[in-house]
Amino acid sequence: MKTPFVSKEQLDKITAQFPTPFHLYDEKGIRKTARAVNKAFAWNSGFKEFFAVKATPNPTILKILQEEGCGVDCATDVELKMADKLGFDSSAISFTSNDTQASEFVFARSIDATINLDAYEHIAFLEEAAGLPETVSLRFNPGGVFSLGTDIMDHPEESKFGMTKEQLFQGYKDLKEKGVRSFGLHAFLASNTVTNDYYPTLAAQLFELAVEIKINWVSVLILSICQAVLVLITQQLMNKIILLLLEKGFIKNLMIF
Repeated sequence: MKTPFVSKEQLDKITAQFPTPFHLYDEKGIRKTARAVNKAFAWNSGFKEFFAVKATPNPTILKILQEEGCGVDCATDVELKMADKLGFDSSAISFTSNDTQASEFVFARSIDATINLDAYEHIAFLEEAAGLPETVSLRFNPGGVFSLGTDIMDHPEESKFGMTKEQLFQGYKDLKEKGVRSFGLHAFLASNTVTNDYYPTLAAQLFELAVEIKINWVSVLILSICQAVLVLITQQLMNKIILLLLEKGFIKNLMIF
């Protein structure tokens, strides 16, 4: 059973001073977890944990995560403004939104956030609204059913978010022709998973796709797994991770370039 980070006596003292209801956060626990994640990925100098602001849009929490070296993933212009006001560096802000307004793209461009496009049509929309930045990321939706072993985790085919592989390939081709120089790849295929196999399985799919994209169109330099993990990719790192995924059985057969 999980041990609470606060005792009943402490809660009694707090409630005597502050009216309920309220949210009580464990700063020590948050910092400990952030440090553990960063330590686990310390072998990759390009790794950065991006916290989804919509999960807890609390400036104090975001400031704590900023101090621990985390970035933020924003879904609205309000979240972008919050990140900007808190002093997050532009390289530590990503913008992953749905049903995006032109004004939101304009603001994201103004603070130089990394924009992650949700639909193929958004390429032209972004270009018209705010111009294309040097770096653009695209969201992938493989369709079908996402499963781990015999367990069905979610149904990407029912999601309206993300691009098909064909749209993704065309998107990278269009962006390259329009002068975009750096490219990202993002996917979020299941929510509320508790199995340890989810992230390596998703990572395997994305690295396989990144190799296919490189063969045909461009080199993917940024890989985003869900809305949490962002990895800057070099060819050496890609080969290293793919070999690890092959060794663990998450990738069955793949030629490394």
